[in-house]
Amino acid sequence: MTYKRRLNILHDTKRKFLSISIVKSFQLSDFLEFKAIPISIIILVIGFSYSGILTFIPLYAKQIHLVEAASFYFLVYAVTVFISRPAFGRLLDVKGANFVVYPSLFIYAIGMLLFSQANHGITLLLAGVIIGLGYGNFISSAQAISIKGLPPHRLGLATSTFFMFVDLGFGVGPYVLGSLVPFTGYRGLYLIMAVMILATIPLYYFLYGRKASPE
Repeated sequence: MTYKRRLNILHDTKRKFLSISIVKSFQLSDFLEFKAIPISIIILVIGFSYSGILTFIPLYAKQIHLVEAASFYFLVYAVTVFISRPAFGRLLDVKGANFVVYPSLFIYAIGMLLFSQANHGITLLLAGVIIGLGYGNFISSAQAISIKGLPPHRLGLATSTFFMFVDLGFGVGPYVLGSLVPFTGYRGLYLIMAVMILATIPLYYFLYGRKASPE
């Protein structure tokens, strides 16, 4: 066998070895943090439900003749979150995840129910306050849960996994919920979302809550 032929065989063998090494080194854990997935599933459902407000509030407000009040909804929501989040964060640190998450989900469901039945501007804005207390504080608590107990080099991956599920809920929600509006109307749609939010409470328990330990 000539020297050139041996060199070609050596190069071919090296390429095959490198290809096998690359395939073997590819792991899903390099792109997802599996420990963050249980709480991320919850936030996917919660984000899905909230996408109905983000997307359809202008149309809903026009239908119920509360366009002016609706223009202040996100301001009221943001102020509520700004004021309440430090207190909820402190409770999360001191009392543990379950102490904050269960009430937040229940409060969010109440806010969505009130939102679905709003007939006056004050009712719509009150729903914004309640949703801010519930949804606004749940999403920050869930993000803290997603990175809890992880080594520093996995924190970025856990955060990206969490927001991947958030974006999936926000992305799929308007398409699916929009297809339901002709059958349910906006009030019916938000009422269904209130029920869905309540359903996430037992889902949270089975995916994370029963294993969460008090601080």
